[in-house]
Formats: sequence, structure tokens, C-alpha cells
Amino acid sequence: MPFKRSNMRYGHIIGYTGVTYQDDGDRIISIGQDGDIRIWDGVYDEDPTTSCLAESIWAVLHSGSRILVATDLNTVQAYKYPELEKDGIEFRFTAFVTSLARNERFLAAGSEDGTIKVKPVDGEEFELGGLDGPVLSMDVSRKDLLAASCGDGQLRIWKLNGKDLVQTFGGLRKVKSFEGNVLYGTPAFEPSRGHLLAYPKDQGIVVVDTSSWEQRKVLKHPKISANFSRCAFSPRGDYLAAVTEKGDIAIWEYKTEQLIEGEIAATEPHPIIGLAWHPKNNGELVICDDQGQVGEVKDVFESLDDGNDLMEMAEREANGDMELDNDMDVEDIYSKYVAGEKPVEDESDDDDENTISVNKLKSQYMVPEADDDLLVDMLGKAKAEEHDDEDSRSVASAKVVAKSFRMQEYFQPGSTPVNFENRYMCYNHVGIIRAHRSVAGLSETVVAMGCGSEVENKGSKLVCINLVSFGNREWSCTMPGTEEIIGVVASDKIVVVATDERFLRVFTTRGTQREVLSAPGPLVAMAAFGDHFLVAYHRSPANEDQQLNLMIVTCVKYKLRCRDIPLCLSPGAELCWLGYSDKGSPVTYDSAGILRIYHATANMWFPILDADKYKAGASDNLFIVTVAESLQQVQLIVCRGAKYPLTNPRPLPMNATFSQPLCDVEGEKGALEDVLMRSVYIKSDEAETVLKETAIKLFALACRSETEQRAKELVETIGSSQLVPIFMKYASKIKRYHLAESLAPLLPTFQQQEREEEQQELETNRENAAMVTELQHITVEAVTRRDTTPKIKPMPMVMRKNPFKRSDSASKSSPAPSNPLGHLTGKAIGFSSPKTVDPEEVPSTLEPENNENQPKNSATGPKFMPWFEDNKSRLKEQHPDAATDAELIKIGMRQFKAQNSVAATTPQAGTPATEKRKLDETDKGESGVAKLAKFGFTKN
Repeated sequence: MPFKRSNMRYGHIIGYTGVTYQDDGDRIISIGQDGDIRIWDGVYDEDPTTSCLAESIWAVLHSGSRILVATDLNTVQAYKYPELEKDGIEFRFTAFVTSLARNERFLAAGSEDGTIKVKPVDGEEFELGGLDGPVLSMDVSRKDLLAASCGDGQLRIWKLNGKDLVQTFGGLRKVKSFEGNVLYGTPAFEPSRGHLLAYPKDQGIVVVDTSSWEQRKVLKHPKISANFSRCAFSPRGDYLAAVTEKGDIAIWEYKTEQLIEGEIAATEPHPIIGLAWHPKNNGELVICDDQGQVGEVKDVFESLDDGNDLMEMAEREANGDMELDNDMDVEDIYSKYVAGEKPVEDESDDDDENTISVNKLKSQYMVPEADDDLLVDMLGKAKAEEHDDEDSRSVASAKVVAKSFRMQEYFQPGSTPVNFENRYMCYNHVGIIRAHRSVAGLSETVVAMGCGSEVENKGSKLVCINLVSFGNREWSCTMPGTEEIIGVVASDKIVVVATDERFLRVFTTRGTQREVLSAPGPLVAMAAFGDHFLVAYHRSPANEDQQLNLMIVTCVKYKLRCRDIPLCLSPGAELCWLGYSDKGSPVTYDSAGILRIYHATANMWFPILDADKYKAGASDNLFIVTVAESLQQVQLIVCRGAKYPLTNPRPLPMNATFSQPLCDVEGEKGALEDVLMRSVYIKSDEAETVLKETAIKLFALACRSETEQRAKELVETIGSSQLVPIFMKYASKIKRYHLAESLAPLLPTFQQQEREEEQQELETNRENAAMVTELQHITVEAVTRRDTTPKIKPMPMVMRKNPFKRSDSASKSSPAPSNPLGHLTGKAIGFSSPKTVDPEEVPSTLEPENNENQPKNSATGPKFMPWFEDNKSRLKEQHPDAATDAELIKIGMRQFKAQNSVAATTPQAGTPATEKRKLDETDKGESGVAKLAKFGFTKN
């Protein structure tokens, strides 16, 4: 009879889920990443007993009157069952526990940090080490053998009595972390005698003998192409079940290797990560997937308890305690006690085509929480199929639901999770904030902290303390309505607050509200630096990768500018840190251990650090403190066996040098190429010097390696006229005359290119300045023409007199300034006070200052725009390549300036430069003594 799979139903949130039976099999126990433990009377129990024990639960084990739970607090907590009252702590680790296993004499626990601790019933706890990855799954046999699959791709077997490693099998999938993994390589001992060990490997189940460790069998399913993840023997060892990463189930009768027919594939191909047989050996299984759903498998084989019913019936009949019902014939007796079928209880048979049992249809076809329309469709479909074939068993089609992926939630860079008892709210290069609020940001000038509302139906509160200030240094602001603060970042100029309404509230460090912006998607992280801040958000729902974008916002005065770019992450990784370097470049760090920096000019992300070089174990992680781009170093904390640093004792940060993941970086050539690339794209203090030195070393290395073409290619790639003579001199010194001769033509080429680049840059700056000036002039003229009201303005004092005449009054005393406080008010407001014009300082003829960057738009000279309108048609004929008016304006600007410069150098009749100035009749001549007196001095 083929086995049947129930529809999967909701159990926990999306994430890791575990499931097992009570020892007696009466109830099902499930745990999830939501920290809940649920006790079910059955898979379709609508009201399971639920208790929240931690932030996350990773493993569960039931043993008599106790239940062991592995939580995110890195402990194995014991509870009384079913009261769920704490009953002590069994194990403590430096990382969370991933697997629990036991037999009558030993209890074992494996952790993410790659350690296994074993506690005998009548002995002291001991530890099994030597693992190079996290423990994924374990099992203990009746012969006191412990098998554990690890993230390094090895399956190890220890003999617990002697603590000896007896066997190792390789070839399993390697993983770096338990979280997010779906292939566990779960080992399973034969439960009755323990003489066999089965474990999944790729698309098969390998079975070995525990005495000789020789391979007995390799079980495969012809219809399954996915990798197997877990396997388990039935309670008596007659059957072996296995599940895959695509949601398939395969069951074999072990002795005959015969496949049990049934519903192999799932309606939704989610990886199955939990598997447990019913302890009563009744042919039932309970399973769970990585979406938090729970289901069961029934009718794998007939219950072996029926034979006991026959024996009990015979004994009771012999003792006269029971009599067979006269109405039950021999076929009914045979069908009940031999064939395992239910007797016919009444005339309304379940297989009657005219009878539909609603309860039966619900149990077989109904999807949990399905709506009424779907139920009606299922009933109609089931009835039609029963009319066609009485013996056929149909599976109703459920709603097609798209596979969902967990979207990364908001986190505060430089902080540890909120559920930690002792945590960092902010840890950066400035300092540390540890308590009294929920989120915090810290800079050189301000401490910004956010917390929940103290009054019901009120918003969160922002509290800021200025570190460099006088007077009242603290200010606060309450969010409107019930708006909650989820993140706070601070720089030396601004404070940015992110709320659950997807608002970005920008404040100055003194408390002025600048802007309120809306984020285009769910927020992930923020960072601030000077007048800039970063916002990482989800641009679309997640798939295998997190789809993140990064907003780079600049706010100078009341002017905003935003640049939106994609955020680069490793495959399947999440964002772990976001911030700025000391030079103001955006930097990210993901869960795969790659640190990246953004180059604004190239609009590209560059990897600058790989965390694997600083990890001693697979469960180690890096906590980024700050990035010093000027020194090309990263200040970080190595967390051994944990994701976050401890608060006590306080860890010591270390400095790590930038290193790009180049090929053959350990060699001399790769190391020099790494230094050269970083000197080009990263803002180092001595980038130019390092570039020259590294280029010379690479050139010398290429010459020594007999690769002259590579040496010449390096010179052409760098394109520096300053380095070409050095390269030629070195090539001649080592007698590479042909190479030196080939480099000689490059020098004038590079010099010409540099001159053209400088000229082009200068011309661009001049044209931009000229266009800005002309546009300002046009704007002023337009405003002036509209305003016809006469304005009274003080004119500058101009006197026509002999500039060589000595003024006696001016030499005796200087007039007092009109505003005695001008030196204070002028600097405070930003405008200089008006100066008194000295008649001797005013020239007889006022001429405009000759500025080569501005067109001649003085009152006496011609203006550009009228000239351009008159000559526009001529310019179009002369320059047909000019596609837009902007290009035509640039060309006209050059010709206009050239004409004005020629006109200025040509003297015209009647100008002051060609006429002789007559002596003013009012001027009086001075004697020679008076003239010489100007150059003398009087001795006191």
C-alpha cells in the first residue's frame, strides 16, 4: 500500500525548524527560529501548546520527564515536561548548540564552534575536538558510538568509552555555518542492535558496518535527482527513510532494498530539514521544512501492534472473557486481524460512491486554513474521481504559492542584538555606548540615542548630547503619533533617524530639523559622515540573494543631492556592516566575510579584505570597528566562536591591512599588483609615491623574468611621463637596449596627452565659469527690466584732479570710519563694511578689470547674447556638427572673446590712451623742496 503525505501546515516562522516525538509518541514537539516550542496532539491540532523560551531555538530532545532545549544563549537548558519549568543547564558553549543526541548512558551536544561535549550518566563531562567546522548533526548508537557530520565535509565516529576517534568518512558537502544550511549529512545508527550506520551522500544513502567499517549498501531512488539531507531508521530497523533538499521523501525496506511506493514529491519543493519516526513503529513519520511548516507521512507499513491483538483475542477467548459477535463473518475477522483492514461497520461503506464523508475529505484533501471556495472545489473534484474509479486515491491540487525568502531586517551597524543581556549599542572609533537606550549613534561632536515611548500611544523619543558645546548641551525630540525609532546615526554635522514609517528625519547636531525624507523600500542599515549619509534598503523582494540598494545622500545647507547605486553582496550573503572610511568612501561588509569599498569616480565596488585570512575556525566572525582608507587598514575584532564581541572582558581590536583577492597574491608579482591597484583606486596619503615605487618594482620584475612585452605594457598602462625616463635608465642599466629604445617614443606621447588633458580641463572650467556668468547676467537683466521702480543708490566718489598733487589735509589726519563696529558686524554677518574712498586712491579713469574668464559685458562694450543672436545662423553654417544650442554657445563664446581681445589691443581715436591730458588750471605747482620733502624724515 503506498504511503501518503499530508499537506504541510504552518508551524513556525520561516527559518530553521526542528521536530520530534514524545518518547511514547502521543504528541509531537516542534521548535523554530522564532524561539517558540509547540506541543501538538497531531499535525492538524489547531491549538497547540506554545511557549516562548528564547530568541531562537536550534535543537530539542525529549527524555522522560525532562526536555532539553538548545537556545541562542549558547546553552542547553533543561525543562520539566510538560510544565516547561527550568530544571538546570546541561551544557555551555561559546556558540549556539546545533545538535543533541543520547542513549541510555551518554548525552552529547554539538555546537557551531566545532566542539562536541559529552556527559556520561555516571561520570564527568568531557569534550571531543579536532573539528574544522560547525557540527551539523549527530547520533549515538546502542554500542556507545557517536557519529557526527561537520561543516568541513567529514563524518567522524568516536567510541565514547575510550574517547577515541575510530573512523572518518569524507565527501560530504562543506559549509561555513549551520544557519541557512539545508544539507546536514545526518548519520543514523540501526536502533535495535547498532551494527549499521547510514548517512546521506549526494543522491544516495550509504550504509556501513560498524564492526569492520566496510560499505554494505548504497540506496538510491531512480526518480530523485536532488541531494539527500537527512535519513533515519524505523524503530525496529526494518525501514530506512530519507529526505532531500527539494522536498522529496524516499523510503526503503532495508533487507530487500525495495522502494516503498507513495507520494515522493512535494507540492512545494521546500527543503525538508527535520525527520522523525513514530516511536510506536506504526508506519508514521513527522517532517518539517525550512519554511517553518510541519507535516506527516502515513501508511508506510502496517502497524505491528495488530499481531498483539490476535494473541490477546485468542487468550481472552480461551479464558472465556469474550465471545465473537455472531454478526461478524469469517471474512470480516480476517480483514481486521490478518489483512489489517477495517471491518464493515454499517451499510454506509466509506467506499460507496453515493457516500461522501466530510471528515474524511478534510483529512485527505483539505489544506489547513483553506477558504470555503477551495473546499467546495475539492469536494467536487473528489466526488468526480470516486465516480471514475472507486479504488483510485486522488490528491487535490493546492494553491500555487511562490517560494518566499527571508528579507534581512534592519540592524544598527556597530551594535549587538537587542535581546542580549549585555550588549553594545554603538562601538566605533570614537567610543562605546552600552546601556540606557535601544539604539544609538556616536560621533566626535554628538551622542544620539533613541528609545521607545514611556507613555502609551506616544512616539519614540530622540535624545542628543553635544560633546563640544557651551550652555545647555542636551536636546530631545519626540516622534509624532506612534512612530517608532528603529535606527539612529550621527556625524559631526547631522543626526539621521530612521522610523518604522520609512521616514528619514534629518537633524543638525544642535537640534534643528532639516529634512524629512521617505525611503523607497524596507530599510536595512544607515551610516553618516560629515554632510553625507548612507541608507541601505530592499529594492525588491529577496530571492537566493538579498536585493539591496544604497542611497548616498549629501545635504549641504538646504540643498540635497542623492545618488542611488546597487549594493554588492556575496552570493547568498547578508549585509553585516555599513559605514564610511576616514576619507568619506562608503564601505560594506557581508556575512561571507568580504569587505568592499565604493569608488565614486569609477562608480564601482572594490573588495579590499577577505575575513577568511583572520579566522582560526569556521565559526569565527569579524566585527568591524572602523576603516582607515588613508592608512589602508581596517580596525576589527575577531570573535572566536561567536558572531559578536563580548562585553566583559572587553575585546582588543586589531589592525588588518587591505588586501584584494587577487590570483597568486602570495607571490611577489601578485603582492606588487595588489599594492599598485590599491594605490590607484584607494585614497591613500602617499598614493603617488607608492604608485611610482611599485611600478618601478613591477617593471624590474618583468625585466628579470624575460618578459619585455609585459614591461612595456605596464609602462603604457600607467602612462606617466615622469616614470618613462626612469624606466629607460633602468632598462639601459641591465642592458635591455631594445626595450629602452621602444620606450623612447612614448615620452613625447605621454607629455602631449598630459598637456591636452590639462588644457581640456582648463578650457572646461573656463567655459563653465563663462556660461555661469552669462546666465547670471541674463537673469539680472530680466529682473531689472521687470522692475520699473526707480532706485536710489549711492554712487562711488570720483574726483578729477591731479594724482601727483599732495593733500595737506590728508597727511595731517585721516577721517574716522563711518561704522566703528564694522570690523565686528562685517565678519559676523559675512559682508565687509564700506570703506571711505580716498581721493588720491581713485584713478582719473575707471576701467573694468580685465578678467580672461569672463566675457566683455561691460556697460561700454558689446554684450554676448545680442551678438550671438545676430551671428547664430552664420555659426550654424560654419559648424554643422554642433548638435545642440549648448555646443553652439560654447563655439560662439570662443569667437566672441577672440574678437573682444583683438578690439582691446587696437587703439582707437579719441580714447584716453591717445590723447594728451591737459593740466588742470586749478592745480598749483609744487616747489622742488616740497617734492623732496616727501622722501625725507624728521628726527625727534
